[in-house]
Amino acid sequence: MAKAGWGIRHIVVIVFITIGVGVGIFVPSLINIEPPPLTFPETVRGVVVESPPRELADFNLTTQASVPFTMSNLKDKWSLVFFGYTHCPDVCPTTMGTLDRVSRQTTMPGDVQYLFVTVDPKRDTPAKLKEFIDFFNNDKFTALTGDKAELDKVTEKFGVTFDYEGDTNAKDYVVNHYAAVFIVDPKARIRAYVLPPHDVSRVSQVLMAVRNYYGE
Repeated sequence: MAKAGWGIRHIVVIVFITIGVGVGIFVPSLINIEPPPLTFPETVRGVVVESPPRELADFNLTTQASVPFTMSNLKDKWSLVFFGYTHCPDVCPTTMGTLDRVSRQTTMPGDVQYLFVTVDPKRDTPAKLKEFIDFFNNDKFTALTGDKAELDKVTEKFGVTFDYEGDTNAKDYVVNHYAAVFIVDPKARIRAYVLPPHDVSRVSQVLMAVRNYYGE
C-alpha cells in the first residue's frame, strides 16, 4: 500500500507539472492573439484595417541624407508612409502638406515618423529628395530612395502599384501611382491605410485610433 500511495502522489505531482507547463505555454499565446478588427463609423470613409497585420520583409533603402534605411528603422515607433515622386504636380505635395500639418499638432505623439518613398528612383536622387523635403522645413520627414529592385520589394509588400507615362528617357514623364497613406506599427507591420483624398482630421483620427486600439 505504501508503494501505491507513493505512486499516486507522484502521478498527482506530474499532472500538476504538466498543467503548469501547459498554462505557461498557453498564456503567452493568449497575449499575442489578434483582437477583433478595429472598425470605424460610416462617417470615416476610405480606411482599410489590416487584421492580422501585414508583415513586411527586410529592405535596403537610402535617405535624403544618403544614410541607409532598413526595416529596423521602422521598429519601436509608429510610421506614416506615403509613396510618390518629387516631380508630381498635385497629389504628392498636397499629401505631404497634409502630413506636415498632422505632425505639427500638439496632440500628436512624438514617436511617429513620416516617410516619403519615391517610385521614381531615376530622377529622385538623395539630393533631389532633400530639396523636396526641405521645402516643408519638417525635421520629422524622411525621404527614401534606392535601386529599382529594392524599391520593387517594398512596393510589392505594401501593395503599391505604379506605372510610367511618357518617355522615361526624357525629363517630363509622369508616374501614375497608388496614393494611400499607410500606418505601420512598431513591429514593422502594416496595420491600416487611408485612401485619398487626405485631410488632417481623418489621417490623425485613424492613426490615433489604430495606435490606441492595438496598444503598441
